[in-house]
Amino acid sequence: MASVSPLQLDEAHFLKHYWQQRPLLIPNALPGFVSPLSPEELAGLACEPESESRIVGFREGVWSLQTGPFEDRDFQRDDLWTLLVQGVDAWLPEVAALRKAVSFLPRWRFDDVMVSYAVDGGSVGPHFDRYDVFLLQGSGERLWRLGDFCDDQTPRIEHEQLHLLESFATVEEYLLKPGDVLYVPPGMAHWGIAVGDCMTYSLGFRAPTLSQMLARFADEVLNGIDPNLLLEDRDSLLVSGRQGELTRAHIDNAREAVLNAMRVLDSGSWLAELITEPSHEEEFSEALLLPGPLILVPQTQVVWIERSSSGSAKPADDACVEVFAAGESICVPQRLIGLLETLCAGDAIEPDSEDEELALLVNFLATMGVLINEE
Repeated sequence: MASVSPLQLDEAHFLKHYWQQRPLLIPNALPGFVSPLSPEELAGLACEPESESRIVGFREGVWSLQTGPFEDRDFQRDDLWTLLVQGVDAWLPEVAALRKAVSFLPRWRFDDVMVSYAVDGGSVGPHFDRYDVFLLQGSGERLWRLGDFCDDQTPRIEHEQLHLLESFATVEEYLLKPGDVLYVPPGMAHWGIAVGDCMTYSLGFRAPTLSQMLARFADEVLNGIDPNLLLEDRDSLLVSGRQGELTRAHIDNAREAVLNAMRVLDSGSWLAELITEPSHEEEFSEALLLPGPLILVPQTQVVWIERSSSGSAKPADDACVEVFAAGESICVPQRLIGLLETLCAGDAIEPDSEDEELALLVNFLATMGVLINEE
C-alpha cells in the first residue's frame, strides 16, 4: 500500500476544539500531494457495473442527477457537471492509503473515500451531510463556501433525487489547492464550486444512530437477563403515596433496576457487532488466501475488545481478545494484539502456518470476507 503521511495538524487540539463542532481549513495538509488517479481513470471506474457513481449537472437554474454505470458518451456534456464515485478506496490501494492521513481517528468510524471530478463551475449544489468529512483537494482548485448548521427542518428545493438547500448564506469561504484539506462537521451547509477542472477526495466518517445502538443494547441485555428476575421494591415504599398513585420513588426505583441490569450485562459486544456488520450495499464473500502478506479489505470493519476473566460480562476462562468482523466474533490470545493493531492500521501481516492460534484468526477473518492478499 502506498505511503501517506498523517495530516499536518495538532491532533489533540483539533479533537478538542473542532471535531464535530466547527470547520477547519488545513493548508498544505499533505505537502506535495499528487492525485493518485486521473479524471480518465475515475471515469473508467464509473463505467464499471460494480461501482457506485453519479453525475450531478446544472443548466439554467435546474439541477439533474444521473446514476451509473456510465458509458463514454455520458461524459460528453455541455452543462456544469460533476462526476462522483463512491468507495474508490475499495478499488485502488493508492486511494485506500489516504486512510493513514486520518489514522488518529478510530478506524471503525471511517466510511470510505469518495472521489469527484468537476468541470469549471461544476458543483453538486448547496447541501449538508450527516457525517464528518475531510475534503482533500486532489488536482486543480475548488472554492468552498460554508454556511450555517442545518437539520431536518431546513428548507430544501423540490427535487425527487437531490437534497439541496433552498437558500444558502455564505459564512466562510476557502479556495483549496492540491494538498489542502477542509474539515466540515456534520450538519454544516457547504457548497463546493470547481475553479477550472478539478478533482476532490472526500474522506467520510459515519456513526451508528442512537436508535440503532439502543436497539442492539436492549437486545443484548434481554438475551442475558434471567426472565424470572423480578423488580425489588427496596426503599421505594418507605414514603406512602395516595391510592393509585405511581410515585416518583416508584419510578426511580424501577429505572435504577433497569439501568443496573444494563450495566451488569453490558459487554460492549452489541456495539462491536453493529459497527462491523456490512451495510446492505456491501456483500463480502469468503476469501481464498494465497501464500504471502495479508491485509484487511479497505471498506470492511474489524474491531477488537480486550477481555479479562474478571472484568468481562462474557464468561471466560482466561484473559483474551475478542475480535469482531461482519457482526461475528472469535476469541484469540492477547499476544496477537500487535498483529491486530498492524492489520487495523492498514498494514500487512505475514501468516505463520506453524502458529495455530494465528491461523485460527486468519481463517476467521477470511471466512468473514474481510482479509485478502496484499497483491
